[in-house]
Amino acid sequence: MKNTLKLLIAFISIMTISSCADDIEHTAAITKSSGITLLAPTSSFNLVLDGAKLNDLATTFVWNDTDNSTNGTSVSYTIEAAKSGTNFAAPIVLAVTTSLFKDFTVGNLDTAAKSLGLAPLVEGSIDVRIKSSAGNSNYFTLKVTPYQPNWGIIGSATPFAWDNSTDMIYNPLTDTYSISLGLTTGEFKFRLDNAWTTNYGDDGKNLSLEPGGTNIPVTAGNYTIVANFNTKTYTITPIVNAWGIIGDATPTAWDSDTLMDYNPTTQKYSLILKMKVGTFKFRLDHGWVSNYGDNGNNLSLDSGGDNIPITAAGTYLITADFIGLTYTMTKL
Repeated sequence: MKNTLKLLIAFISIMTISSCADDIEHTAAITKSSGITLLAPTSSFNLVLDGAKLNDLATTFVWNDTDNSTNGTSVSYTIEAAKSGTNFAAPIVLAVTTSLFKDFTVGNLDTAAKSLGLAPLVEGSIDVRIKSSAGNSNYFTLKVTPYQPNWGIIGSATPFAWDNSTDMIYNPLTDTYSISLGLTTGEFKFRLDNAWTTNYGDDGKNLSLEPGGTNIPVTAGNYTIVANFNTKTYTITPIVNAWGIIGDATPTAWDSDTLMDYNPTTQKYSLILKMKVGTFKFRLDHGWVSNYGDNGNNLSLDSGGDNIPITAAGTYLITADFIGLTYTMTKL
């Protein structure tokens, strides 16, 4: 009898503890789901942003608010984003709304990602949440790859005339675009993503850029053109000595040169280019009369020297000093 009574007491105790545990778990679930809960997008979101689709819908932020589900009052919600892992130390505001959802275009996400310091063409992560005067929601981590705006020049002076843009090269170190090439007598303009929606000319012929501005005149010759679309300025510098690189490591292999940009202040040449595994050399005016390689693979230039190897494919900043006969290669 005593044993039976002990077993009964033990059973009741276990049931009581189990019931308490259930109550605790239920209370925790209610606490977690109360207030604002961000539902979408979740941390599975991963999108490569396409510059040709900036106006397309990328995602819709959706959330609920248990404190505002039935009372019908207008609560102001702020959608915030921060660089992943910063605990929202320096968030930016993506939008403010009184709705429980908000659409975001590819362009919206691209602007947000770049504002948080994410580099173009590189996958990065941002944390997003919803905020109101009552508190913050949970957050999710989104993976996005910002796009790189594709600026180019177009016009009767350029290789493709008015049919297509000739792409410029982006320099992430200076946040500028540049191109070195031979132009014919004529005119040109700058335009974005090979379309006329965003284009610049120069109304005053004063090296400043105006939206939809006047075509820029030029006489035949080799030029380095550098544009800063943040400050809306550009330079166009005649190249007296047209140095370029050529080789199977370059996009045009041994068929043709890729001209280097000339800096009249430093009298040095530079180029940012996607290179393949292979070799290259420097040569002048598209010919082999003056060409340089590197016999010792020691960043010094030797007349007619050995081909310079590229052992790892990637984007490189190559600079050359044809007075001091040195060069550098930096993988970006």
